[in-house]
Amino acid sequence: MKFTIDIDNGGTFTDGFFTGDGRIEWVKVDTTPHDLAVCFLKCIEEGAVKFGLTVPQLLHSTEVIRFSTTHATNTLLQRSGPRLGLIVTRGFEESLYSSAARSPALDFIIPAGMVVGIGETAGKGSVDNEQVKLAIRNLLGRGARIIVVSLYRAHLDPTGELKVREIANDDYPKHYLGAVPLLLSSEVSTSTDEASRTSVALLNAYFHPDMVHFLYKAEDDVRKLGYRKPLLVVHADGGVARVAKTTAIMTHNSGPSAGVLGTTYMSRLYQLPYVASLDIGGSSADISLVINGQHGYKREAMLEGIPVKLPVIEVYPTAAGGGSIARPGGKQQVKVGPDSAGAMPGPACYGLGGREATSTDACVVLGYIDPDYFLGGKRRLDAGLAREVITQNLSKPLGISMEACGRLIMEAMEDICAEDIGNLIKAGGYNPADFVLFSFGGAGSVYCCGIADKVVIPRIYCFRFSSVFSAFGSSCADVLHTCESLSRLRIRRQGRQSQIQEFNKVVKGLMDSVLRDMRGEGFPPEKVSFSLELEVASGSDDSVLESPVPLLEGPPDIGRIFDAFAKQNNFASIEELTIHLFRLRATSPATHSQLATHDFAGASPEKALKGYRGVYWKDGFTRTAIYGQLTLECGNVVTGPAIIESDDTTILIPQGKKYTVDNLLNGVIESA
Repeated sequence: MKFTIDIDNGGTFTDGFFTGDGRIEWVKVDTTPHDLAVCFLKCIEEGAVKFGLTVPQLLHSTEVIRFSTTHATNTLLQRSGPRLGLIVTRGFEESLYSSAARSPALDFIIPAGMVVGIGETAGKGSVDNEQVKLAIRNLLGRGARIIVVSLYRAHLDPTGELKVREIANDDYPKHYLGAVPLLLSSEVSTSTDEASRTSVALLNAYFHPDMVHFLYKAEDDVRKLGYRKPLLVVHADGGVARVAKTTAIMTHNSGPSAGVLGTTYMSRLYQLPYVASLDIGGSSADISLVINGQHGYKREAMLEGIPVKLPVIEVYPTAAGGGSIARPGGKQQVKVGPDSAGAMPGPACYGLGGREATSTDACVVLGYIDPDYFLGGKRRLDAGLAREVITQNLSKPLGISMEACGRLIMEAMEDICAEDIGNLIKAGGYNPADFVLFSFGGAGSVYCCGIADKVVIPRIYCFRFSSVFSAFGSSCADVLHTCESLSRLRIRRQGRQSQIQEFNKVVKGLMDSVLRDMRGEGFPPEKVSFSLELEVASGSDDSVLESPVPLLEGPPDIGRIFDAFAKQNNFASIEELTIHLFRLRATSPATHSQLATHDFAGASPEKALKGYRGVYWKDGFTRTAIYGQLTLECGNVVTGPAIIESDDTTILIPQGKKYTVDNLLNGVIESA
């Protein structure tokens, strides 16, 4: 039998989604921030147990391992990256080539005192040896753990940056410079935007050490245990590639991006035209829209206030998670987040030293989460500690009951997510009533009904593997390589054969490059498909266009490029364009999971009833039915108030709602 393994590493938990032997299985383990390779391997160990196999047996028969992570995102949020040094062209030490007088990256990911300017002749690669030596010496003396070099116009001619590296290697023998890498902006980004190229290089360096150490170690670990293929890493653009072809910055937001891929797959499977996704994890939440089976895709991103030009899936973070910290916010008000207790120490109820009240503590106090059944009973939560921190931190200062504080925390979480989802739908010009909400992540189903009601979304889908949905989304990803080439090629509508040949020469070179990468991952050329993006301009107007075919066959193909540009810029016609960038995307299908359908078993959920417990709803505790999610069958209908729970998630069904199990064993929540 053949298996697939998909692992999503979050700030609090690391999730695994496994297929094989006609089954799907999933697991959830604690994230180990000190060494991500530990939780990565632990996830695989737990998956092997699900199939009754040893780890070597599982890995020997595994066709693909894909990995996504929020580690780079958390590194940026927690400011936990290495101390960087930066060498720029003299005169740009403050702006870092941006239009602002001071770059937003300064004193955020790099201290202002760690930027050194050197004199150079633009485009000629002429740098002064002594200036370079002094700059490197100063940065090393100030504690730089990585040095980034970003010189003016290096995207057009990287000679100057290469010369800096040559001087560094000559002046500092390896045993002295040691573990202080020197990274060049021209090797990370081809962006024509100087500020963006510099920011991309800095962010990549900021994420680089941990990701390189972890990814190569994780790949080595599974190889030693019998895995025979490359470890594939999910990128923020929605594709996967082997470790050696992964730059650290492309792992930023790869976990949430995988969740969007899963949303896209399910929206097509259910033929749903308008889907809003809500992924609430332990540390934060992420939202996105999928319209007519297509997720959003943008070519510029904002990473904690730093603008960069990178092709990424559209997914937006929201400061609401299971570990979000709650504090008094005014008269009988509670403010939640944006900071989180994370995995260590985590919510107070974890019993690991946390002394802040979090949304998870509120769920325990209100009876939504059974403290004896957290992670299927693998971890017992301390309800006493949850009550204590909410009483001390919120109830006493606000002068209201502990339970009322718990409800205020729930309301605040719902308000945060509802506002952001509503704004996203509104910005697209859509009607919320036309949407369904996909709720996932370990904490998503606790809040989804309240959020949907506030946005006025009538239906919610909860998946039986909702708690590991981003790991499932990773299983929907294909291998994707993107290759770029700068250009100054001018083309005319009635293109001469020489222009077509020059165009095809550039594209053919990019094709050869990505095919080499694909072969390195074991994907033959006949399984590779190509798409081409062009950054083109006419005068002051520019656009990013999809070329109808990668290789032009004649003047009509050029004509379609001109027609697309004219339509995008509201021109009647245009006769000449300049192509500034070719971006070739090459895709090859990887092995995907198959979801089985199930026969109708009746409406009664009685077989899945686990018992009853007191649950605090709007204004008091009510004896509430508790159902096991994985024992519900196709056609079962659970009417609220009720709670549906599994080893790794809890679904709240309030009064007036019903939960219907479909033939994929997923649940649809709507008005009763």
